Amino acid sequence: MNIEILVHTLATDSLGARAAARLAQSLVARHQVTVVTVRGAAAPHPALRLPGNVDVLALAPSVAPGDRDDDETSQLVIAGDPEFRRYNRADDGRLRKHLSASGADVVVALSSALGAALAQCRVPHARRIARQPAPVERLPESVRARWTELYRELDAVVPLTRGDAAAPEYQALRAAGVEVRHIAEPMLLAESPDKPTTGVVISAGRLVSHRRVEVALHAFAQTRAAQPGWQLRVVGTGPLRREMRELVTALGLHDDVLLFDREVGEEDFYDADIALVTAERLDSARPVLEALAQATPVVATETPFGAPEVLSEGHGGLLVPVGDVHATARALEHYMADERLRSAHRAQALRIAGSASTETVGDAYEELFRTVKAGARGRWGRRRTGGGAPAEDRPLPTADCRVLPDGAWEVTLRGVSGARTLRVKEEGKGRKGVVDFAVESGGTRARIDTRALAVLGEGRADVYVVDGRGKERRLRHGRCTLGGARDIGHLSDLNHFHWVLPYATEGGYLRLRVWSRPSHAELVTVDYSDTSLWLTGWLHGEWQLGGELMLLLRRRQEPARTLAAGRVRFEGGWFGAELNMDEAMRARLLMRENWDVLLTDSRGGEPVRVARIADDQVVRRDVQRFPELVREEPAGLFGPDVDRAVVGLRPYFTADNELSLVVTEHH
Repeated sequence: MNIEILVHTLATDSLGARAAARLAQSLVARHQVTVVTVRGAAAPHPALRLPGNVDVLALAPSVAPGDRDDDETSQLVIAGDPEFRRYNRADDGRLRKHLSASGADVVVALSSALGAALAQCRVPHARRIARQPAPVERLPESVRARWTELYRELDAVVPLTRGDAAAPEYQALRAAGVEVRHIAEPMLLAESPDKPTTGVVISAGRLVSHRRVEVALHAFAQTRAAQPGWQLRVVGTGPLRREMRELVTALGLHDDVLLFDREVGEEDFYDADIALVTAERLDSARPVLEALAQATPVVATETPFGAPEVLSEGHGGLLVPVGDVHATARALEHYMADERLRSAHRAQALRIAGSASTETVGDAYEELFRTVKAGARGRWGRRRTGGGAPAEDRPLPTADCRVLPDGAWEVTLRGVSGARTLRVKEEGKGRKGVVDFAVESGGTRARIDTRALAVLGEGRADVYVVDGRGKERRLRHGRCTLGGARDIGHLSDLNHFHWVLPYATEGGYLRLRVWSRPSHAELVTVDYSDTSLWLTGWLHGEWQLGGELMLLLRRRQEPARTLAAGRVRFEGGWFGAELNMDEAMRARLLMRENWDVLLTDSRGGEPVRVARIADDQVVRRDVQRFPELVREEPAGLFGPDVDRAVVGLRPYFTADNELSLVVTEHH
């Protein structure tokens, strides 16, 4: 069959775009699938990883997803619908024109706004289906009656939860002859529940009030005394980002919480040991299923349409009352303290999520198509031929990679045939380092020993696949799970510091960030007193430890200056240093200065930057923020006639994950 999926855009990494990509993946093995975007370019966002054999048709490729090319409001979208302001009269015209000539056998709309539009458009010989992403009760009352009236014209409606499917509006649709069938949102499943322990808790979702992210932060803070060493990752966009940063600072969680301003990916859940869902209301069980699908047990609130629909207490997850910080903390501690329980629940989680796998969801839609085909509404169309680029012309060579317990990477190739070699080449003018790895028989897997990459200099490297004729093709970034990279044990046999992490370029290609240094000071914690910062970490590589270690500050602004900030204690590979704020005040010349933090030993060689590199974060600058240490300058610091100023000192990470300080005079 020829199936079209209507979505607002694929140009962004949004929930709607991801839903379109996953649904297309669940159907494309058995059908010709085209994703039709109302706004934005046809090229999908690289993070969506849309299968290469799915066509994309953009109705308005020159119109950005958030722009309006017509001041008149839409007549097809119901006034008052949450997405009403997204659309205008020009969108109506483009939709009508396309659908009247589409030749599709089935058209599936992925939002209530597009479902209403589809119900009012003529699509010759096609079955029209709307997927309802949010419970009907979430729609404004002014919208529901019109929604029910319009949806009577459709062949089928797909609510995402069983609870929503029982709503009175759906009963009315059934009475009108519309097929109503609950089908879960498709999920990509992890291959196995066996994955490295990372010590990571993840909280993902929009940073809005009903998500109750503050409950996650308070609960995590309560676990630190009994279960130190864990890290919380908050992933999501939204208006409360600044408020959450301030709460992280107030709770003293600056070393233990990372805030990511982006949509969550499957790899984020895979790299976590526990997922935390603290929302007071959910539109579907998707936030829970996303974690379960990556073999990650869940602590989740007992909210309608959410965790209780897929979880039973103690099987793949733990349920807690909405807003109960203490119960949430106890559930987290229960998982943190018991690796065997987490392991057992990982396997259960994967089994539970199997009901939402792309294969299972594809089967459910297949059955729905057969049901509406057998109905009396309209006539089944013929399969369209042509249209869109042939699938064989569009596959892109892509690499998925995961970190193994020994620090090596397993790379799986997709969209590649005849691969013989995986090639890593240094990027940049004058850089010639090349390392080759054999592709195993079958041409789909390779193993990268990161020790072999130790010949590469510090910088960046691109990754290529080479066929039997020596032709290179640059690889795109697929699904890279890096949780195991947090284990530093595989560095012990190298006589210098070497760390490599894969990441996606803006164009979606796979690139490696390489750190390679004779000596390295890895920062682990930053603690505060009234007047000082206390830094702790470990040393790796070439250090002369018989004499003194010194902590240095180096001013970036002119006049350049290096300041001895204090002695460093060293024991068993670990260092500890106090950075007294008075030192930065005495050296201050400008109202705002930047100082780099370094260590040096008794050899008198080039000082070494203190950094946080031995982790799975390519860039920490935007995800980890330290609080500011503020105090008034001591009396007489610059002489009796100079007024004292209030000065703030804040540590931060540079783009290379190296520690620096910004010293700022406050007014």
